[in-house]
Amino acid sequence: MSRSVAERRLRPAAALALLLVWLLPAALPADTTSSAQATGVEMTEPVRRTLKQLEEQWLQWIVKTDRQSSDNGVNDLLATARQLGITRLPDLASGAIARALQAADKGDFRRARWALAAAEKLDPGRPDTAFAGAALARREGQYGRVLTATVQGYARLFGLPLERYLWLQSLLIWSLTLLLVAGVLYIAVQMAAKGGELYRDMTGLFGRWMPRPAAVAVTALVLLWPLALPSGLLWLAVFWSLFLWTYSSASERAVLVGLWLLVGAAPLVVTEQRRQVAVTLSPPVQAMESLEQHRLYGGLFSDLGALRALLPESPAVKHLLADVHRSLNQWDVARSLYRQVLEKEPENTAALMNLGAYFYLKGDFGQAIQHFQKVATVDPKNAAAQYNLSQAYSESYLFDEQKRALNQARELDYAKVSHWVSNSQQRVVTLNGGMARIPEIRQELLDTWRRQEGKDERLALFRRGLPLLVSALLVVVAVALHFARRAERPETAREARSLGRWGRALLPGFRSAEEGEGLKSYTALLLPLGLFMLPFFQGVGYRIPWGYDPGNVASWIVAITGLVLWFGARLRLERQNEV
Repeated sequence: MSRSVAERRLRPAAALALLLVWLLPAALPADTTSSAQATGVEMTEPVRRTLKQLEEQWLQWIVKTDRQSSDNGVNDLLATARQLGITRLPDLASGAIARALQAADKGDFRRARWALAAAEKLDPGRPDTAFAGAALARREGQYGRVLTATVQGYARLFGLPLERYLWLQSLLIWSLTLLLVAGVLYIAVQMAAKGGELYRDMTGLFGRWMPRPAAVAVTALVLLWPLALPSGLLWLAVFWSLFLWTYSSASERAVLVGLWLLVGAAPLVVTEQRRQVAVTLSPPVQAMESLEQHRLYGGLFSDLGALRALLPESPAVKHLLADVHRSLNQWDVARSLYRQVLEKEPENTAALMNLGAYFYLKGDFGQAIQHFQKVATVDPKNAAAQYNLSQAYSESYLFDEQKRALNQARELDYAKVSHWVSNSQQRVVTLNGGMARIPEIRQELLDTWRRQEGKDERLALFRRGLPLLVSALLVVVAVALHFARRAERPETAREARSLGRWGRALLPGFRSAEEGEGLKSYTALLLPLGLFMLPFFQGVGYRIPWGYDPGNVASWIVAITGLVLWFGARLRLERQNEV
């Protein structure tokens, strides 16, 4: 087994181990470990028991030997998770994928298929499961299923917020890399077309003051010294582009200016992007994204504790944590947090509504009515406030007020009220106002990290603007060299050279460079270079945190096939032009 394959298979097992390590301290008795210390978020004894039950049910599922018992075990797991407001168990899904691949290695494809079905139920719509299905189909020799499962996996990739975001950010990095590498090759092609003239001019200039062998040596030194610098090839291309300015047409100069601006802007774009991605991939933000998707992973509560530590005074964070405790049925902890939110935001209707729901569930209907009335005063069009008032009035035997409040709620939103009335389990309506503030919390985290990074704002501003300043300086130097050369001697026409059929096919952009068509020469490099760089897409971007990595075999197939077809088409075109 190759190392890469082994690593891909070990990732799901490692994720499973992390979950079990997290579940164990969460399930220990209160006198053994503090739930707040173990997870970063307070957990009551019923919650710890539920987590312990999840662990036991998972260990029971591992030893299942048939499809029916597996389905029953998965249903039990999901039913237990729903007690915590959770509908997805990604770590357990990764564990199921690992079990499926282990079974496939042993030739037990029947077991592998129902293990993958379990992974799909534990965390529906994940690309990992589809890619693992493609690997299973490959081992079974069903190559049609390999293709359909692979396509399904990449289609699912774009349906998930985090995966889609990371893929698009990787695409941006890859595109900038492609444009810059194409720029380096463009300079090389320009030197191949115009370097002879540049070399003659420089040796002629130095030959006025020294013997020709010395002039040749000095010319070589002047043209090649940037190779001694770090990232020498990049600096060599920038240095050569200055000399090429005076030998270039208007179209070629436009491309050079564009490349200089790209060199200046790329560091700014990448720096800001890395800051944004760092925030997105930070544990607190990952925890919030998982809460939105009702996903439970091993470090969820620890990451929420880290969020509270980073923004201890943020009412938005307290509101979010209050909603988390409410979903865990830890109403006493939630009540304390809702009150802290209301101290800073007295008219926060979501916090008022949920605090009223707390009093209602505790049987304090007078306090519940007061809080629901405050919501109705702040937001007269809130149908949920009127509905909750009708419920509290009913429990207080105020039937006239109950009927009036219910009718008013129906006038505001008949469909929702009908749904609430038909749902016998929903005694009062609660609001996920904390969840809705996740974008606000994310911006607070970004602002906090920006302040930490930029203590000296003027120095930070200078560093951010330095690349663009260098780009502007390049333009000034190029223009100065242009006028200096014009004063030295007039420009002369260049003679085109014939490279032959194979040379023209294998050196895209060379003919356009000799004809002075800069944009055409540059764009001719993009397609073959893009195909060549396609297999390195994951290497230059951000790794998507999935449990099963599909690798880049598909990228290599597309790249090789594309390059063969592209160069074949160029050879055919050159042959037709000769005829």
